[in-house]
Amino acid sequence: MTPSRLLAALLLASALTFSACSSEESTDPSDAEPMSVTTAVAAESAEPTVYRYSGTIQGARRIPLSTKMMGTITSLDVEAGDRVRRGQTLVQVRSQNVRAQKRQVEARLQEARAALKNAKTNFERIESLKAKDSATQKEFDDAETGFERAKARVEALESQLAEINDTLDYSTITSPIDGFVVEKRAEEGALATPGRPLLVVETLDELKAVVQVPEAEINRFKMGESVNVEIGAADDATLSGEVTQINPGGNYASRQFEVQVKLNRDDAGDIKSGMYAEVLYPVEEAPTLTVPADAIVHRGQLTGLFAVHDSTALLRWVRVGEQRGDRIEVLSGLRPGETYIADATGRILDGQTVRTQ
Repeated sequence: MTPSRLLAALLLASALTFSACSSEESTDPSDAEPMSVTTAVAAESAEPTVYRYSGTIQGARRIPLSTKMMGTITSLDVEAGDRVRRGQTLVQVRSQNVRAQKRQVEARLQEARAALKNAKTNFERIESLKAKDSATQKEFDDAETGFERAKARVEALESQLAEINDTLDYSTITSPIDGFVVEKRAEEGALATPGRPLLVVETLDELKAVVQVPEAEINRFKMGESVNVEIGAADDATLSGEVTQINPGGNYASRQFEVQVKLNRDDAGDIKSGMYAEVLYPVEEAPTLTVPADAIVHRGQLTGLFAVHDSTALLRWVRVGEQRGDRIEVLSGLRPGETYIADATGRILDGQTVRTQ
């Protein structure tokens, strides 16, 4: 292309651009056709914020069962899910060491009781002789000391035997409640050790939701108050419940506190222990001004809405807060009592005449 033709093309493009800009700038919103719009009056409202705390459904009583003795599990005839009755034998543990200790203590106790009998007889004899001045004070003191020592030895061995018997009592583990086996952590033939749970039993006639609450929010909860519990696995069922326990000691690592909510059994239906649950806690917030999300318009980095004055749409820049559902909080730029366009999704011009529907 020759230089003259290139210059002509550039001049033509500039003229067209200038003409288009002039046309846009000359657009007068007041000349546009009046637009039908939906309006609303700004008003403050105090809608509660619902806080959610996640946790787990459990039976009202959940008890791990363990033994205080080390030994081999000789009997464990229940499975997870089995119903159990209070006092029912669940586990038996055999420990040869403890039984051998019992036999040894019983033998020593038998000897100690015989020695006590002899010491008592000797003391009573010396006591009688001393009353007749036929025994010295030293003989009396020695006999009394021997009697007291023999008695103390018998008492010590009896206490030791009682402890061994208590330990042997743990060789048979029974259910402390009517309920279900919810966890089985050992098998027959395995080694049982003190403090390690073998089974976990739980009452399922009453259920509770156990949740963790952050330290900044724990003081909201009050004993005995009613709250709702949502269970997603049960088609998002919402059950009523009562706060029955607030743990006064929090977790040092997470800074959270345990809260227990007893569920209304009539509403529980097919709710099962172990299901995920959320406790819903509504908190009344300070009154705020909110508008529908469709009322908000964006122009670059700016956010605004259209206020309506004398049937004219006036673009107003606003500062917004958080969105709650389909409404957005307006922090500044709109006052209660002012009329605004509730649905600004159409093309509305600043200064355009509008008609309310």
